[in-house]
Amino acid sequence: MFKKTLLAAVVVGFGAMAGAAHAAQPNGYLFVSAGQSDADISKQELDNFWGVTPGLGVSSSLDNKDTAFKIGAGIQLNPYVAIEFQYLDLGTAEYKASNAFAEAKTTAQTDGLGINAVGTIGFDRLSLFGKVGYHQLKTEVKNSSTFLVNGSDSEKENVMSLGLGAAFALNESFSLVAEYERYQDVADEYDVDMLSAGMRYNF
Repeated sequence: MFKKTLLAAVVVGFGAMAGAAHAAQPNGYLFVSAGQSDADISKQELDNFWGVTPGLGVSSSLDNKDTAFKIGAGIQLNPYVAIEFQYLDLGTAEYKASNAFAEAKTTAQTDGLGINAVGTIGFDRLSLFGKVGYHQLKTEVKNSSTFLVNGSDSEKENVMSLGLGAAFALNESFSLVAEYERYQDVADEYDVDMLSAGMRYNF
């Protein structure tokens, strides 16, 4: 009788250990988000670059907002901490200057790869998270004008980011995600804010 009781206890013990080990295993997820980027580029510096003085028949404009998106995968190490890997496209900022005879244009397009550390607090189906990231982003700058030779240059920088967001679980597999992020010193010159919404698939 004692042996049977001991055997049953061992079996139950191993079963509990296996269940705990299974619960502690990392879970993965895939995500995709899209939204709008806002680059903190100085229009005055671009006016100076092109030698433009607005007025006197010359006009200039800066469109520093564009569609942005990211796609990636994450590993949920435990209920509170995750690691994400992502590809990011922050879109293109565009500056234009013109008069009756000529036009000048500068564009800056940024994309690259990165990794985020994510901290999460859960409230039933709603969870709030903060993240810090490290990315290698490439910014392709193109200058063109009516009378000058066109040119381009690229800057590849290691960029830090900070973000805040929320996720709402539709079911065990899918969650809706909304977040705000700031990518600092893009092209070693300006910050880019990104506001996005997307979907997360947990597996």
